[in-house]
Amino acid sequence: MYRNSVLIIILLIMLTSCKEPYLPKQHAYPFIDFPKHEYEYWDIAEVPYSFYKPKYSVLIADTSSSFWYNLELLPFDATLYLSYKTFKTPLEYDSLIFDTRNLVYKHTIKASEIPETEIKDSSGNSGIFYEIKGETATSCNFYISDNKSKFFRGALYFNNYTTIDSVSPVIDFIKQDLKYMIKSFRFK
Repeated sequence: MYRNSVLIIILLIMLTSCKEPYLPKQHAYPFIDFPKHEYEYWDIAEVPYSFYKPKYSVLIADTSSSFWYNLELLPFDATLYLSYKTFKTPLEYDSLIFDTRNLVYKHTIKASEIPETEIKDSSGNSGIFYEIKGETATSCNFYISDNKSKFFRGALYFNNYTTIDSVSPVIDFIKQDLKYMIKSFRFK
């Protein structure tokens, strides 16, 4: 009898102790430890351009073509693919711009918006920075040209499948570094 009374009391205590209903825990995204926005000058004598790159990144030569590089953004498992081309005629220049726009606007199927920001600097370089919003493979693309003979292009990709809501803070962080890189960019 004593044993049954103790069990009943314990059971009553357990039932009355919980005042809040049980709710399942929501999914959360991992904490992201962002590095500082620090930059280092990247300049190689035989490469026809230079710029400041984030210190947390590494530039790796892409053997596809001369002066092409992959900027590995190590903490974010992302790559900024950088390509360089030369042109001789206005028609070739227009073709490079068309190819860039074509690659960007292929993402309209999944993009919610593609704002374009004009790039201009005091040395006569110009271009466009494309921010591709939505569940797309790339979120930032840009090109810079001296409008005479040199054309430089960049496209940001994450190396693994991501969803926009999980990488949105990372994209915002990387965009700041890309804009600094573009502002510091110089053709030789």
